[in-house]
Amino acid sequence: MLIYLCDDSKSDILRLKHYLNTYAGRMKLTFEPVSFSSGEELLDAFIQTRQKPELIFLDIFMSNLSGMEAAKQLRAMHYQGGIIFTTSSTEHAMDSYEVGALYYLQKPYDRGHFENAMTRCGSLLQKAKPCFTFTQKRKEFSIPYTDIVFFETGQSHTVFLHTVSGIHSFPGTLTQITEFFKGIDCFLSVGRSYFINLNHVIGLAGNDLAMSDGSIAQIPLRRREEVLDIVEKWKKQGTAL
Repeated sequence: MLIYLCDDSKSDILRLKHYLNTYAGRMKLTFEPVSFSSGEELLDAFIQTRQKPELIFLDIFMSNLSGMEAAKQLRAMHYQGGIIFTTSSTEHAMDSYEVGALYYLQKPYDRGHFENAMTRCGSLLQKAKPCFTFTQKRKEFSIPYTDIVFFETGQSHTVFLHTVSGIHSFPGTLTQITEFFKGIDCFLSVGRSYFINLNHVIGLAGNDLAMSDGSIAQIPLRRREEVLDIVEKWKKQGTAL
């Protein structure tokens, strides 16, 4: 998710980047922040680049072109993304409605104020969620990692994908899926038949795993102790994707 940060204060830019990086890590989102020191610089980049930002943080009080005027020009160029103003004064609070701003973040703001602003972004943040994409009957689907319950191997090189909203099938192997998700901690291979999202394990069903969609992921006897130990540690950590 491309995010523009525009402020003529380097310290404010650094603080905003820190809050964004911390928030992205906690929420498991992917942000690509690009910073500018003036409204003119931001507008020039906006015009010249094909990829447009989904979200813009704009300081209102800057030399020459103000953040408010930059926002008006962006809307005149049919920018439909989110705008969050950052400013040391509430002087232009009412003007922010004119450009459809999502939030008015008054300096000096803390992490709590910043996260209040991020909650206003709503569906914009969906674009920052990592997704698994596959093709089923010539139609492409993208499923956020958070919605994946587990993968299950089928016959004739078919993989079943269990999600919070249903089950999909597509050509492939569990080996390919395991390689794709390599390095993402919340996914775990459970034998040759199941590749699970640890965040969707809700308990035990005998010696196997009860998943959030009501399914049971069977653990091979030889890996039972190892898998159950990993699940227990994951739950204690309270880690989430």
